[in-house]
Amino acid sequence: MSKKTFITAIITFSLLISFIATPVLGATEDSWTTKTPMQEARGYLQVAVTNGKIYAIGGSGPIGTNEEYDPATDNWTAKSPMPTPEQAFAIAVFQDKIYCIGGIPYGNTGRNQVYDPVTDSWETKTPMPTARYGLQANVIDGKIYLMGGVEEKGYDQGVQLLNVTEVYDPSSDTWATKSPMPNLEGYVSAVVNNKIYVIGPARANGIAAAAAATTGVMAPTRIYVYDGSYLQVYNPQNDSWTLGTNPPINRQYLGIAVVNDMLYFIGGFTYAFPGFYYPYATNEQYTPFGYGTPEPSYTIPPPTATPIPTLSPSSLPIIPDYTRLLIVGVVVAVGVAALGLLVYFKKRK
Repeated sequence: MSKKTFITAIITFSLLISFIATPVLGATEDSWTTKTPMQEARGYLQVAVTNGKIYAIGGSGPIGTNEEYDPATDNWTAKSPMPTPEQAFAIAVFQDKIYCIGGIPYGNTGRNQVYDPVTDSWETKTPMPTARYGLQANVIDGKIYLMGGVEEKGYDQGVQLLNVTEVYDPSSDTWATKSPMPNLEGYVSAVVNNKIYVIGPARANGIAAAAAATTGVMAPTRIYVYDGSYLQVYNPQNDSWTLGTNPPINRQYLGIAVVNDMLYFIGGFTYAFPGFYYPYATNEQYTPFGYGTPEPSYTIPPPTATPIPTLSPSSLPIIPDYTRLLIVGVVVAVGVAALGLLVYFKKRK
């Protein structure tokens, strides 16, 4: 190996290690990155995640637009639109299918429209018993829980907040009624550790704000709530709140999706003056607090013939993913450099 070839190899390998490590090491917590916007600007939409892709469905109008976003490529793709356009509906994912329930096209609806991303097709299921909009959907143990919402009373009669709780079983396509919420209020919600956290009020009609939760895999478990004015972060472990950095563009009626514990704030709109709003196609990625330092998770080893000393989780070192990557990169780089030097000096003899 010539000296020039050796130097070229070392530089190339160093650049490769830098390229691999940078996306992880460069992720600064509580920070924002602007991504490719949707193809169609809209608020009152809903977003859902399945198989690592984000689906932005429906919106103000109402419209039935359905766009798929791939965070890995930062690209949007148009998909089959909703059969019946909706806005301000609830959305949930079960067995990789997306359930869009309720909404307000021209009056209250309990419609239950299901999208299959694999076949890019829709089907209609049994409607929700209580027609409403501005509600939230959460999945627990294979069932979809829909609580509260808003009922439009009619022209010039205003709206009525509801506290009804109805549960949909996708396996049997049936509905059941459960205990109502204690309070009448608009809200946002998220699931953490198999529990539904209901947080409100979220504006008078219950749909201006949005919320999503990190999972603890790549960032500590937190619920992020954004209402167009403040990004507030709830820690369910110690029942405390803190403020995060607001997105570059403050707006309401947007959707928040989580992929690999990165949050994506999509769409929304702002009011220009009474009766007029400005829609956004904006897609902003938020790096949550503690990103790269997942919550520790330990598996108890099975019983063996020879007892194994028990170590408490607190006594084990926690090595963030980016640290592991850096360590591996340094070890490999040193090994290659040493091998190259050995060959180089051997050739000079």
